[in-house]
Amino acid sequence: MSVISPPRRVALEPKRSTRASGKRATTARVARRAAKRRSSVTIPILLLGLAVLTIGALILANARQMQIGAMQRQLLDAQSSYATSVDSFTRAAAPERIATAAGHMHLVVPQTVIQIHQAPLNVRLAPPRFIGGAAVTSRVVTSSRISIATPAPKRR
Repeated sequence: MSVISPPRRVALEPKRSTRASGKRATTARVARRAAKRRSSVTIPILLLGLAVLTIGALILANARQMQIGAMQRQLLDAQSSYATSVDSFTRAAAPERIATAAGHMHLVVPQTVIQIHQAPLNVRLAPPRFIGGAAVTSRVVTSSRISIATPAPKRR
């Protein structure tokens, strides 16, 4: 006799289902309705959240623009006060003012005051011309590296 025996054929009875046949379709419908309800609730919530974020970003941008405007006003005020102080310092050092102050202090009163609006600092100016009997001599010491400016033409 052999140890291995052929399998027996057993007739299986059909399984009994505890659910009714129509119940499976009903649960599928219920699941679809629940999914629709979830999606119909989720989309408006997402749209509402997006709208809140957009409005918040707009409010922040508006606040930033107002801060920038306030800073620009402060800058303009500071520039204006700086320009005013530079103007007052410039007027205090003007040649006319110095000549007037020298006259009040009984110093030498100049015959004429020449206002030089702009003079480059790297170019030497011509020696001044004196009206009167004094000899014209230059008191400027020159070196071989610095070029001497040509004297101004004489008036006729």
